[in-house]
Amino acid sequence: MTERKETLRLIGERTPSYVDRVTGAAELCISPSHWDKMVAAGELPPPTFMCSHPRWKWAAVERWLAGKRDSGQTDLTDRIRRASAELAEQGGRRRA
Repeated sequence: MTERKETLRLIGERTPSYVDRVTGAAELCISPSHWDKMVAAGELPPPTFMCSHPRWKWAAVERWLAGKRDSGQTDLTDRIRRASAELAEQGGRRRA
């Protein structure tokens, strides 16, 4: 069951470097289910998995919300686009 956002409280005076969905949601004053929707919609960066638990680097969340969508992770689609552009610049020739 989802916790009500009024009951979600951060521990201490600073946000941890890596947050789980509940802590991240509390920092943004939203519910964890809304956090999940924002991640699914691409409004928040994808998580990093630590021992199979999803965690978000808080600095990446802040950058993402500021419009700088560099999550610190290389997106496969971007890698493919760059490789395709490089190949096109080389006239379709493969590297030796």
